[in-house]
Amino acid sequence: MFQVTHATTEELPDLIDDILSCGYTGVICLGKKDEILRTIVLHYLARLLPMLQDMRKGLQLYNLQKVMELDTELCQPLFVPLEDDKPDADFIMAHCTPHLSEKGMMRHTLEMDILNNFQDFLQEAEDSGEPNIRGLTVPAILQWLTGQAHKPILPSEKNSFKIHIKFNHDCYTEPHAICFPTVTACSNTIMFPTAHMKSYAEFRNVMALALRFGNTFSRI
Repeated sequence: MFQVTHATTEELPDLIDDILSCGYTGVICLGKKDEILRTIVLHYLARLLPMLQDMRKGLQLYNLQKVMELDTELCQPLFVPLEDDKPDADFIMAHCTPHLSEKGMMRHTLEMDILNNFQDFLQEAEDSGEPNIRGLTVPAILQWLTGQAHKPILPSEKNSFKIHIKFNHDCYTEPHAICFPTVTACSNTIMFPTAHMKSYAEFRNVMALALRFGNTFSRI
């Protein structure tokens, strides 16, 4: 339909097969564009209406039709994409709530370094626009953190959405070579082991391994 609307005299003949497949039987020329467009609209309505009616019956089974009528703004994003729901590095960092030690403590300095490493890690994953760090993307990282790869959709979710960041300063108390960050997706919480993520190279390696291989994380 968009192509027909903006077609020139030279371009219209290339659309003849598509126009005829919609049931139009008149003369195909720019002067008949309105009639052609009406035929196309009717053709697609005839195809879509039965599907929409079936969908309406399905919604009625769970009383969702009344919910949609009472709160159209709440339900509209479930059917119409009003905004981009793909997260980026800035979105994740803007919703992080770090649980930091008191300023002036060595722990606080280390925690801030890890937060900076986390931001750099997200930015590196985003920069190319393609799976970058060993196949990772920002949506994949968000899914690992929260269980969903998209931004919150419902208003109640948007208002309360946070990613809690905690730090484990005691992982070195037992002998081990390395341990990974642990994630609690139900509460959107991640805990970084500070002993293994001080430099960005260490942070990048540990995070990439954790995201790539682990559904459960433990010491190795």
